Amino acid sequence: MQKGWINKWLFPVILMLGMTPASAQIFDKTKGKNVKLVLRSPVIVHATESKIYNERLVTAFKNYWKVSPYEWYSPIKDYEVDKNSAYAVFLPAIVGLEVRDHATTMNYPFYVYGEATSKGKAYGEAIICAFPINAVHYEFDAKAEHIYERAALRLPYIVYNLNDMVRWLSEKESTKDYLDSVQAKATRLVKKTLLIPNDVVKEWDVNPNATALFKNNLDAAKRKMTPIMHNILDEADISYGGKYKIMTAEEIMKLENSAEADKYALFLPAVDERKYMLAYDLKTKELLYYETTKASNKIKSKDFDRMNKVIGF
Repeated sequence: MQKGWINKWLFPVILMLGMTPASAQIFDKTKGKNVKLVLRSPVIVHATESKIYNERLVTAFKNYWKVSPYEWYSPIKDYEVDKNSAYAVFLPAIVGLEVRDHATTMNYPFYVYGEATSKGKAYGEAIICAFPINAVHYEFDAKAEHIYERAALRLPYIVYNLNDMVRWLSEKESTKDYLDSVQAKATRLVKKTLLIPNDVVKEWDVNPNATALFKNNLDAAKRKMTPIMHNILDEADISYGGKYKIMTAEEIMKLENSAEADKYALFLPAVDERKYMLAYDLKTKELLYYETTKASNKIKSKDFDRMNKVIGF
C-alpha cells in the first residue's frame, strides 16, 4: 500500500512498517532476501537541495562513508539491477507511518537508507535505517523551494552514524546491542561542553508544516493560516549537569573545523512521532547519547535529568 503527494515531482510518501520504541533510530528490515546485498552495495546519494546543503553532504560522504562505494543521484539513470545485485539509497523523504499494521494520519520527514528502486527511491520494507529530524519545526520547511535545507547541520552526524550502523549490521546481521554500544560512550560527555543550536530554543510558526504533513500535501503549507508559535525547548528547562552553550548553526559549523572541536559535543534533538534526545561528538561525529520517549512536543528538564544520570553527572 502506498500513498503519494499530489505534486508528482515531490518525494513519495513511504510506509514504514513495525515502528516500535525498541527500534528507535534503527529500523531493521527483517524481511526481504536482498538485505545483505544492499548493505554492501553502492549507495545512491540524493544531493538535490541548496548549494550549501549539497556541499555539506558531499563533504560528509567524502569524510565519513567507508563501508561501500557511493554515487550521486541522477534522475535519468536506471538503477534496476539483476537479482544477484542491489543498490542502496540515502535520501530525505516524507514517511507515512503504520502503527500495529494500521495506516495513520501521521506523516514525518526522515532521512532513510534502504534498497533502491529503479528510480533511486526506497519504499516500505526496503528501508533499513531511518534518522528523525524536527518535523514541524525548523529542519523541515514545507513552504520552501529546498524543504530540507535547514537540516544541513545534521548531515555529517547522520552520515557518520549511518556508516557505523551499516558496518554493525554487516558484521553482526542484527541491531541487537547496538544502542547499548552507543550509551557506553555517554561518559565522554562529562569532559565536553554541550552545544545547543539556538534553533532548538527559538519559536517557530509550526502551523504550515503541521498542516502540510497532516494533509499529505506540501501546497497546503502555503495557504493563509493563523500562526502557531512553538519551540522544542525552553531555556529554563535546560538542566544539563555540565557546561553548555547556545550557538547558531553557522557558529557551530565553524567550530566543527577548529582545533577546539574535541572539547565540544552537539545536542541535536528531534521531535516528531517520538521525542529523541541525541548528542554527538563535535569532532568525530560519533553518537554519544541516545534516548527516545513517546510522543511529546517539548523537551523538559526531566529529559536532561535522565541524560545526566547516564552520563554520570
